[in-house]
Amino acid sequence: MAVTSAAAWLATSRWPHRTRRWQATFAALSVPLLSVVLFAIAVLTALADAPGAGERGTVGMVIFSMVFFLLYAVVAGLAIGIPTAVISVRMLRRS
Repeated sequence: MAVTSAAAWLATSRWPHRTRRWQATFAALSVPLLSVVLFAIAVLTALADAPGAGERGTVGMVIFSMVFFLLYAVVAGLAIGIPTAVISVRMLRRS
């Protein structure tokens, strides 16, 4: 909720001429986009450490588990982020 609220504040303060729908969409997509970026960094880190892994297939299982975390983070981010974004943008546009 904090990331979405911060993105709503950024959207309303940086782009006040944009529509309310655009600002709410920008804020609602902040957590899923952040999750994708962190997922990419984690996968690249796992692949960089792959030669040092003790057993074969260990890195693949780590990446496989991160994919499920990514799906959970995107769905949860949207489920919590959409109402939070709409409420935050409405409150910030009134003030």
